[in-house]
Amino acid sequence: MKKRIIILGTTLAIVSVLCFGFTKWKSNAVTDSNLSNNKDLALESKEIHGPNLKAIPDLYYGVDTRFTAVQKSDVQNATSIYAFLNASEKDQIQHIKSVNLVVIKNNQQSELQAFGTTDLLTDGQMKLLRSMDYFNHFTIKTEFRGKNMETGIIEDKFFGPHITVVPETQATYADGKEALLQYLKENSLTDMNVIKDDKINAIKISFIISKQGDVTEVKHDAMSTGYTSIDEKFMELIKNIPGKWTPAVNDKGEKMEQEFVFTFGPRDRC
Repeated sequence: MKKRIIILGTTLAIVSVLCFGFTKWKSNAVTDSNLSNNKDLALESKEIHGPNLKAIPDLYYGVDTRFTAVQKSDVQNATSIYAFLNASEKDQIQHIKSVNLVVIKNNQQSELQAFGTTDLLTDGQMKLLRSMDYFNHFTIKTEFRGKNMETGIIEDKFFGPHITVVPETQATYADGKEALLQYLKENSLTDMNVIKDDKINAIKISFIISKQGDVTEVKHDAMSTGYTSIDEKFMELIKNIPGKWTPAVNDKGEKMEQEFVFTFGPRDRC
């Protein structure tokens, strides 16, 4: 009888230990699983919202010439304003009222201007265009009667495309434009957490790609985001862009400097 009691007691003790161990293992397994899931969620949230899980507004990142790029040879050979308009703009024009070609200096319209009244450029306008050098800027302010593409109604309209004169071969980033923008986005993500109430201004930072393919003359070009830390971060990132650049080349095959502008801010204002 005593042997049976001892055997039964021993059996119960072993079962209890096994049950306790299994329960503890199961509990730990669930806890580890939850930690793993939480880690995944945190990483996902960080990618979308930043390390403090704070929502970031829809932002635009761009690196390009200051205005729409047109090769110097095309600028100097132009005889009509249509050389500077896209297909959609061309389709809208019914009757041209005035065309004013204006040279832009220091981001301002200068007194160097030439006026016309048709799509054909005047001698004065063509002379002004032929005087343009690489990386000069101008606008063609055109007033016309044209079709509203939504309503079909003919109305007074205006075009004012801004043009940057570029060489036949522009400078290029070795890893590609998408890689450059990704570098700027990823390395500024944590700095976006200072944005309050989705309020942030657009900023432009200009820089030069030298004849040697180096980033030089980084300048805070216009305005501020409203957050000094973000402004300074982008200045730092642009000064330290990794990788190589291939410099611009003119029509004589000579390497030359080229200006680019980094634009950042709310997508609806850039």
